[in-house]
Amino acid sequence: MAEYEKAPHTPTTDNTNAKFLLQSEIESQSRIAETRLQDEKVIEDSHGMDTPTRIFSLCWWKRRSNRIVPAGLWPRVLYCMIAIVLLIIWFLSMLVLAGQEPIRTEIHEVVNRYRPEGLMTLRGSLISFDMEKRILTISWEGLYRLNDTVGNIGFADPDYPDSRVREGIEIYRDITSEPYNASYVDADNSTHWMWTYQIDNQTAKPAGVIGMHPWDSFDTDITFTQRYSKNPWVQPLLGYPFDQWDGGIVFVANNVTLSKFFNLNGTGVIEINGIELTDYALNWKFEYDYQNSCGRLDPNTLTPFCHIEVNFIGTRSGVVIICAMITLVVNWTCASFIFILTCETVFMGRSYILQGTDILSMCFTALFALPAIRILLPGAPAYGAIIDLVGVLPCALTIAICTVCISIVKLKARHKVQKEE
Repeated sequence: MAEYEKAPHTPTTDNTNAKFLLQSEIESQSRIAETRLQDEKVIEDSHGMDTPTRIFSLCWWKRRSNRIVPAGLWPRVLYCMIAIVLLIIWFLSMLVLAGQEPIRTEIHEVVNRYRPEGLMTLRGSLISFDMEKRILTISWEGLYRLNDTVGNIGFADPDYPDSRVREGIEIYRDITSEPYNASYVDADNSTHWMWTYQIDNQTAKPAGVIGMHPWDSFDTDITFTQRYSKNPWVQPLLGYPFDQWDGGIVFVANNVTLSKFFNLNGTGVIEINGIELTDYALNWKFEYDYQNSCGRLDPNTLTPFCHIEVNFIGTRSGVVIICAMITLVVNWTCASFIFILTCETVFMGRSYILQGTDILSMCFTALFALPAIRILLPGAPAYGAIIDLVGVLPCALTIAICTVCISIVKLKARHKVQKEE
């Protein structure tokens, strides 16, 4: 039998077996992978089936999650709930702060005070507070103390004839009165002496006259100054929104009828029983206290002076403080975020941040938007307060520097791309 010569490139039996085994292994792995994918698909499809299971069980919650999460329902519900909770917290906080009593009082009275009928009270209504001129304007009217049952009523009330003072009561400001032993002549032409109080400035003009009509009133401008001199954080305007203001006024009441009875001007001084303050000054909260220095008209109980001194403390309301602090936090958060992005781009070489114009547009927008937020602050003073030096100026400078750096890096990157092309 003739022998045939083997071709030089014909594979041997060993090589053929090796290739066959390799191909079989690959096919086996492919079948295993295909089977695994089919099993996973079956499991995934089974999650969408309403297979009976115990409600609220762990398996039930997993299947509910597998249905809802891919559809995006739970994330949307979560976002909405967070937004609603934040809005509720904000509204409740504003309501609580706005509902705080804008005026608080503290009374300082002399010992063994008596409250006879006929004493008067001054009630003031806040009109405005000019923080540039540092002047608080208050409109005052008189209240007549009828008795302990009725209490205070307005002067010249038609239902109470005794509440009208025929010739009026003169109200002097920023003066006092001193004890005076006045004389008067009775019907028998006899001279008698009686202790009273007399104003210490006979040339002073009254700030107003009340008691003759129900509409009698007068306005006063009270100058405010700094409360603490060595603490810059509470200085007026400079320490916004934690600035504290201090002011005061002194009142003396003179009954014109009594002055004519003693035939001497300013000798009909009567006691002002108390002070009431009403109304509301927007963005401000005022505290006040008063001290009555008058005593009984008796030589043994006379006090050196007879007047009522009213002291005021003005501070920003809670809403103003919250808004200012939120603005401060927002400014620094935005400035820090832009600063970090700039450092990542310039120093860390994150070139993908420069793609498009998003980062540059954001820098320019923040550069002009953040300082403008300050204008929206309630009761904000002129520029130059501590909050500007702490929360506005450094943030604006940081963003400006970051904008310049981003612009330079972006121009260089564009020039490099054009050069490569």
